[in-house]
Amino acid sequence: MANNTRKITVDDCRSDEIIIDDFTAIDALDICLGSGAVLTLKLANFGVGKNLEIAATLKDNAELLAIMADFSSGKSAVHVRVDLAGINARGTWKLSSLARGDDDKHFDVSFNHLSPNTSGLMDNYGVARDSSRLVFSGVNEIVKGAKNSKTRQSAKIIVFDEGAIAKADPQLRIGENKVEASHAAIVGKLSDEHLFYLMSRGLSLGEAKRLITYGYLKPIADYFADEKVKSQIARIVEERV
Repeated sequence: MANNTRKITVDDCRSDEIIIDDFTAIDALDICLGSGAVLTLKLANFGVGKNLEIAATLKDNAELLAIMADFSSGKSAVHVRVDLAGINARGTWKLSSLARGDDDKHFDVSFNHLSPNTSGLMDNYGVARDSSRLVFSGVNEIVKGAKNSKTRQSAKIIVFDEGAIAKADPQLRIGENKVEASHAAIVGKLSDEHLFYLMSRGLSLGEAKRLITYGYLKPIADYFADEKVKSQIARIVEERV
């Protein structure tokens, strides 16, 4: 772990919700959830891109819901590893990221199923514009003996401009037969049909792109009760698209 590490511990049968929107003094998160513990972790970056390491260990019946709204600018690398160490441990990761200008962003998210009946679900959504680079990667592994576990990865990126680079590379490593495992990766350009439809209704090209981007990335805002965060997402889409 990096030097500026924030440790988050939720004791057995406890629940907590943590919101982090300032990463200035944080390089890493070290998370430990006791048996039956529940943590909702909400991350929002509207400033400069940040390299960040997140490591989480979940014991029996623990549950982690991690949401990240990434509207930062610049270069960043986020590495996430969730160890589903206990029986019935459950982890969910949801990300929305906007890359524009010369942004260079890489998100590497992995779930390790180490015990039976564990669940790991991942959804990554992104928009790549201008000459930016956006990469989603990660490995979901179910080890031998982790029977009846479920793992799923989904990565989707819309590419707005020819100069933008986008890559989605979800991987599965399955060492047990009695499991459910799936992954999906979609990288595609902005639909000309959608643009034509909106522009035929009187919207300019810029307005149409903003509307599509906002509709694609807005669902992440629904996880934040804070109206300030929701308004920041809308404002940044308006300014940067």
